[in-house]
Amino acid sequence: MLKKLQLDSLRADLAAVEALLTMRSENEDPAGWLQLSVRRDELEEEIRAAQAGHDIHASVGLFFGGRPVVGSKGIRADFAGQAVAQFQDLVSKRLASLESGPLAARGRVPLRENAQLMITDVARGSFGFVLEEDPSAGALTDTPLHQVVEEMSELIFRMSLPDDEIFESMSEALDERLLASVQRFFQLLDDAGATLRIVQGEKSLPMDAEAIHLARSRSEALQIVQRDDEEMQGLLYLLPATRKFELHGGRDPKGVVKGNVSRDCLDMLTSDTGAVSPDVVGQHWRVQVRVREVQQRNKRPQINYTLTKLLTRVGFEES
Repeated sequence: MLKKLQLDSLRADLAAVEALLTMRSENEDPAGWLQLSVRRDELEEEIRAAQAGHDIHASVGLFFGGRPVVGSKGIRADFAGQAVAQFQDLVSKRLASLESGPLAARGRVPLRENAQLMITDVARGSFGFVLEEDPSAGALTDTPLHQVVEEMSELIFRMSLPDDEIFESMSEALDERLLASVQRFFQLLDDAGATLRIVQGEKSLPMDAEAIHLARSRSEALQIVQRDDEEMQGLLYLLPATRKFELHGGRDPKGVVKGNVSRDCLDMLTSDTGAVSPDVVGQHWRVQVRVREVQQRNKRPQINYTLTKLLTRVGFEES
């Protein structure tokens, strides 16, 4: 069960028990008082355990309202199927781009099996679905799918917020294929007159019809241009743990260029222990980068860089 839903259920039970305790005294009903007191202590302990616990596998709740939902009775099957499938598509494409690099403009999405979520529960109130990663695969830390589901939940929510800066902070996650999927997702919700609340971890991320329309308008106003083989040179620094790079000075007029390192490139530069060879870091290199420009109407483009290859090591003389 999602942590927030579990905590909400436990807290509701605790409130009910405490209400019963206020209606009686230990002298009037010693047996009942004792049973309720024990149950209160058990619930408080369960709440503490749930708060301290951390699920390392992916889980998310998608709760819908608006026209496609009939009270707590049900939800239109065509809408529900498309909404869940499109959320799954977002997750699959983002995981594939992180694991294999940016996706081609067309063609098969790799690693789809690694990104599969299961519908494990149907929730009522506003009608929704709980999607979870198969927990059978052992893991000691957050799985890649857990991180992607959290990131996509935040991306969807932040695109609906009125604050432009918060929205723009998520642009680095977008590529052409993922943007197209985001556009289709919000178009589906907006055309259906639906609302959405995403529950992820202990967070509840609500979006009303107006917020969804804003997110649709924003996503449709975005354009992404990508150049795969641009060359630069300068002093190279790497942070393997976070897959980040910096390229300083040299003959490049742009000063310091920062960005991500593709997985293939990082694998070539690191040993089995994850260490980078000392003749790489701090040396002057000619490198190949992928440049992605995210353009929103009437705003300056945001430029993101991904290091894809080291070409040649060159001499460097400071002027």
